[in-house]
Amino acid sequence: MKRILQYTIAFTLAVFLVVDAQAQRRRAGSISFGGQILQPLGEFANQYDGYPAGLGGTLSIPLWRSPFEVGAGFAWNSMGSQNEDVSVFVTTDKDGDDIYADGEMRIRSAINRYQSFARFRPFTGMIQPYGDLIAGVDVFKTNHDITINSEGYTEAGNSQKNHQDLTFAVGWAAGLRVRLARNVFVEAR
Repeated sequence: MKRILQYTIAFTLAVFLVVDAQAQRRRAGSISFGGQILQPLGEFANQYDGYPAGLGGTLSIPLWRSPFEVGAGFAWNSMGSQNEDVSVFVTTDKDGDDIYADGEMRIRSAINRYQSFARFRPFTGMIQPYGDLIAGVDVFKTNHDITINSEGYTEAGNSQKNHQDLTFAVGWAAGLRVRLARNVFVEAR
Protein backbone atom coordinates (compact mmCIF):
# COMPACT_ATOMS: atom_id res chain seq x y z
CA MET A 1 0.00 0.00 0.00
CA LYS A 2 2.83 2.41 0.86
CA ARG A 3 4.53 1.53 -2.42
CA ILE A 4 1.44 2.53 -4.44
CA LEU A 5 1.30 5.88 -2.65
CA GLN A 6 5.04 6.40 -3.26
CA TYR A 7 4.62 5.71 -7.00
CA THR A 8 1.70 8.15 -7.21
CA ILE A 9 3.70 10.88 -5.45
CA ALA A 10 6.77 10.22 -7.62
CA PHE A 11 4.67 10.40 -10.81
CA THR A 12 3.08 13.67 -9.70
CA LEU A 13 6.46 15.22 -8.87
CA ALA A 14 7.86 14.11 -12.24
CA VAL A 15 4.96 15.80 -14.04
CA PHE A 16 5.56 19.00 -12.07
CA LEU A 17 9.29 18.98 -12.87
CA VAL A 18 8.69 18.56 -16.60
CA VAL A 19 6.07 21.29 -16.74
CA ASP A 20 7.55 23.66 -14.17
CA ALA A 21 10.14 25.31 -16.44
CA GLN A 22 7.51 26.24 -19.02
CA ALA A 23 5.03 27.42 -16.38
CA GLN A 24 7.52 29.76 -14.75
CA ARG A 25 8.24 31.51 -18.06
CA ARG A 26 4.62 31.82 -19.14
CA ARG A 27 2.19 31.78 -16.24
CA ALA A 28 2.29 30.70 -12.60
CA GLY A 29 0.38 27.73 -11.22
CA SER A 30 -2.69 28.00 -9.04
CA ILE A 31 -3.91 26.71 -5.71
CA SER A 32 -7.59 25.83 -5.29
CA PHE A 33 -9.67 24.64 -2.37
CA GLY A 34 -13.32 23.91 -1.94
CA GLY A 35 -16.11 21.52 -1.20
CA GLN A 36 -17.14 18.39 -3.02
CA ILE A 37 -19.87 15.76 -2.95
CA LEU A 38 -19.21 12.28 -4.30
CA GLN A 39 -21.65 10.23 -6.36
CA PRO A 40 -21.08 6.54 -5.47
CA LEU A 41 -21.22 4.28 -8.54
CA GLY A 42 -21.01 0.54 -9.21
CA GLU A 43 -20.07 -1.73 -6.34
CA PHE A 44 -19.44 1.24 -4.05
CA ALA A 45 -23.03 2.41 -4.56
CA ASN A 46 -24.26 -1.11 -3.69
CA GLN A 47 -22.36 -1.00 -0.38
CA TYR A 48 -22.81 2.63 0.67
CA ASP A 49 -26.03 4.62 0.83
CA GLY A 50 -25.43 8.37 0.68
CA TYR A 51 -23.33 11.08 -0.87
CA PRO A 52 -19.99 11.60 0.96
CA ALA A 53 -19.36 15.34 1.32
CA GLY A 54 -15.97 16.83 2.04
CA LEU A 55 -13.20 19.27 1.27
CA GLY A 56 -10.39 19.18 -1.21
CA GLY A 57 -7.50 21.14 -2.57
CA THR A 58 -5.41 21.11 -5.71
CA LEU A 59 -2.22 22.56 -7.06
CA SER A 60 -2.21 22.97 -10.84
CA ILE A 61 0.32 24.16 -13.38
CA PRO A 62 -0.66 25.37 -16.88
CA LEU A 63 0.80 23.75 -19.99
CA TRP A 64 2.32 26.64 -21.91
CA ARG A 65 -0.39 29.10 -22.99
CA SER A 66 -3.00 26.43 -23.66
CA PRO A 67 -6.29 25.79 -21.85
CA PHE A 68 -4.75 22.62 -20.34
CA GLU A 69 -3.26 22.18 -16.87
CA VAL A 70 -1.75 19.29 -14.92
CA GLY A 71 -1.77 18.98 -11.18
CA ALA A 72 -2.17 17.04 -7.98
CA GLY A 73 -4.75 17.14 -5.27
CA PHE A 74 -5.87 15.84 -1.92
CA ALA A 75 -9.44 15.43 -0.72
CA TRP A 76 -11.19 14.27 2.43
CA ASN A 77 -14.79 13.06 2.37
CA SER A 78 -16.79 11.96 5.40
CA MET A 79 -18.62 8.66 5.07
CA GLY A 80 -20.48 9.24 8.31
CA SER A 81 -20.10 8.94 12.04
CA GLN A 82 -21.85 7.14 14.84
CA ASN A 83 -21.90 7.65 18.61
CA GLU A 84 -23.00 4.84 20.88
CA ASP A 85 -23.33 4.58 24.66
CA VAL A 86 -21.30 1.64 25.99
CA SER A 87 -20.36 0.05 29.29
CA VAL A 88 -16.57 -0.06 29.65
CA PHE A 89 -14.62 -2.46 31.89
CA VAL A 90 -12.44 -0.36 34.20
CA THR A 91 -10.94 -2.68 36.82
CA THR A 92 -11.62 -5.48 39.28
CA ASP A 93 -12.23 -4.61 42.92
CA LYS A 94 -10.66 -6.39 45.92
CA ASP A 95 -13.58 -8.86 46.05
CA GLY A 96 -12.98 -9.91 42.43
CA ASP A 97 -16.01 -8.10 41.04
CA ASP A 98 -15.69 -6.34 37.71
CA ILE A 99 -16.20 -2.57 37.75
CA TYR A 100 -17.70 -0.87 34.71
CA ALA A 101 -18.11 2.79 33.79
CA ASP A 102 -20.43 4.52 31.34
CA GLY A 103 -18.74 5.59 28.16
CA GLU A 104 -19.29 6.73 24.62
CA MET A 105 -17.84 5.00 21.57
CA ARG A 106 -17.35 7.24 18.53
CA ILE A 107 -16.95 5.65 15.10
CA ARG A 108 -15.75 7.78 12.17
CA SER A 109 -15.41 6.70 8.53
CA ALA A 110 -13.77 8.75 5.79
CA ILE A 111 -12.17 8.65 2.36
CA ASN A 112 -8.79 10.29 1.73
CA ARG A 113 -8.01 10.83 -1.94
CA TYR A 114 -4.56 11.42 -3.46
CA GLN A 115 -4.78 12.23 -7.15
CA SER A 116 -3.04 13.50 -10.26
CA PHE A 117 -5.12 15.16 -12.94
CA ALA A 118 -5.17 16.71 -16.39
CA ARG A 119 -7.54 19.67 -16.62
CA PHE A 120 -9.27 21.40 -19.53
CA ARG A 121 -10.11 24.99 -18.55
CA PRO A 122 -11.46 26.94 -21.54
CA PHE A 123 -11.74 30.36 -19.80
CA THR A 124 -9.15 32.35 -17.85
CA GLY A 125 -11.41 34.96 -16.27
CA MET A 126 -12.62 35.34 -12.72
CA ILE A 127 -15.07 32.42 -13.10
CA GLN A 128 -13.60 29.28 -14.67
CA PRO A 129 -15.56 26.11 -15.46
CA TYR A 130 -13.35 23.07 -16.05
CA GLY A 131 -13.23 19.32 -16.66
CA ASP A 132 -10.66 16.92 -15.19
CA LEU A 133 -9.35 13.46 -16.03
CA ILE A 134 -8.18 11.94 -12.75
CA ALA A 135 -5.92 9.07 -11.64
CA GLY A 136 -4.84 8.29 -8.11
CA VAL A 137 -5.62 6.30 -5.00
CA ASP A 138 -8.51 6.37 -2.55
CA VAL A 139 -7.92 5.33 1.05
CA PHE A 140 -11.04 4.22 2.95
CA LYS A 141 -10.65 4.14 6.72
CA THR A 142 -12.71 3.66 9.85
CA ASN A 143 -11.48 4.75 13.31
CA HIS A 144 -13.02 4.50 16.73
CA ASP A 145 -12.33 5.79 20.22
CA ILE A 146 -14.01 5.41 23.59
CA THR A 147 -14.54 8.22 26.09
CA ILE A 148 -15.24 7.30 29.73
CA ASN A 149 -17.29 9.70 31.83
CA SER A 150 -16.91 9.05 35.54
CA GLU A 151 -16.91 11.09 38.74
CA GLY A 152 -16.85 14.50 37.08
CA TYR A 153 -13.97 13.98 34.65
CA THR A 154 -13.68 12.63 31.15
CA GLU A 155 -10.98 10.23 30.02
CA ALA A 156 -10.49 9.50 26.34
CA GLY A 157 -9.02 6.21 25.21
CA ASN A 158 -6.58 5.87 22.36
CA SER A 159 -8.07 6.13 18.90
CA GLN A 160 -7.76 2.87 17.02
CA LYS A 161 -7.92 2.18 13.31
CA ASN A 162 -10.55 -0.50 12.71
CA HIS A 163 -10.21 -0.82 8.98
CA GLN A 164 -8.22 0.68 6.14
CA ASP A 165 -8.34 -0.20 2.48
CA LEU A 166 -6.77 1.32 -0.62
CA THR A 167 -7.93 1.28 -4.22
CA PHE A 168 -6.79 2.80 -7.48
CA ALA A 169 -9.19 5.39 -8.81
CA VAL A 170 -9.65 6.78 -12.28
CA GLY A 171 -12.43 9.02 -13.42
CA TRP A 172 -13.51 12.48 -14.36
CA ALA A 173 -14.84 15.57 -12.63
CA ALA A 174 -16.52 18.77 -13.67
CA GLY A 175 -16.22 21.87 -11.59
CA LEU A 176 -16.24 25.61 -11.28
CA ARG A 177 -13.58 27.73 -9.66
CA VAL A 178 -13.74 31.41 -8.74
CA ARG A 179 -10.63 33.59 -8.44
CA LEU A 180 -10.02 35.07 -4.95
CA ALA A 181 -6.53 36.43 -5.63
CA ARG A 182 -4.05 36.27 -8.53
CA ASN A 183 -3.38 32.50 -8.26
CA VAL A 184 -5.80 31.47 -5.48
CA PHE A 185 -9.23 30.02 -6.20
CA VAL A 186 -12.18 28.52 -4.37
CA GLU A 187 -13.80 25.68 -6.24
CA ALA A 188 -16.67 23.22 -6.24
CA ARG A 189 -16.68 20.04 -8.29
